[in-house]
Formats: sequence, C-alpha cells, structure tokens
Amino acid sequence: MGGPAAGGTLSTARKAYAHRVNAGHTCNKKMKTENEISFSDVDLDNLIFPHDDALVITMLVANWELKKILIDNGRSADILYYRSLKQMMIGDDRLRPTNSDLFGFSGEVVKVEGQIELPVLVGEPPCQAFVMVNFLVVRATSVYKAILGRLG
Repeated sequence: MGGPAAGGTLSTARKAYAHRVNAGHTCNKKMKTENEISFSDVDLDNLIFPHDDALVITMLVANWELKKILIDNGRSADILYYRSLKQMMIGDDRLRPTNSDLFGFSGEVVKVEGQIELPVLVGEPPCQAFVMVNFLVVRATSVYKAILGRLG
C-alpha cells in the first residue's frame, strides 16, 4: 500500500490524488491496442486444478534476466528486493533517497532503502516492450525477485 501511484509521499500530493480519484472522471474513448495478451492450453501445463497461482514472469532488468517477478496490480509501487539489486551488481550509490515506508503483505512496515530507475525489457520478439521502471528498493524476505504493481 502507498507508493508513487497513491500520489507520492507529500501530504498535498496524496490529497490531490485522492481528489482526482473521487472526482470520478471517466473516459469514453477506447485505447487502441496492436497486440493482444492471451493464454492457450499450453499455458496450463503443470497446473493442478482448481488453482490460485499468482502471475509470475521473467523479464530483463538492467540486462539481467530476473525470474520470479510477481505481477500484483493491487500494489501501487514497483518493488525490487535489495537481494536482487546486489545479485545484479548494482551499488547502493545508484539509489536515490526516499522518505516513505511501505506496508507488507502481512501488514508490517517495510523501510524503503531508496529508489532506482532501471530499464526493463519484457516479452519475446516480435512482441517486446521496453520501459524505464522506477523501483522502490526494500530489504525484506521474499520468494520473489521483484513485484510489478500498477505503475509497472
């Protein structure tokens, strides 16, 4: 909970964000998409039904293949675990300071070590996307390497 998608760390920014959300603006225009994301029977291999498996992907982050990235569109922040940052051999000097904390899955407060913007490549040719993602770096235990929230 919290993070950049919720308006940021300043009280005035969060209030402005809440005002925009509560204003209920809607858009009647449909976005045009060239590519469709779909799943086939091949994607069902190794699943035991019924299942509640999370969507976990692999993507290239700063030229490192990171596996076990949780997609959680309920999160308002993109999270990179400190352990992953060290495995990618990225120094702490690249972290920008931040003064916000996050709340973990079980409600505990997780201190943010800093922010870092990294290039991310996801997909396979010819359907690939390259974006710069602003990750919040946290020291916490997780089976995942990163979590992509609504922003990512």
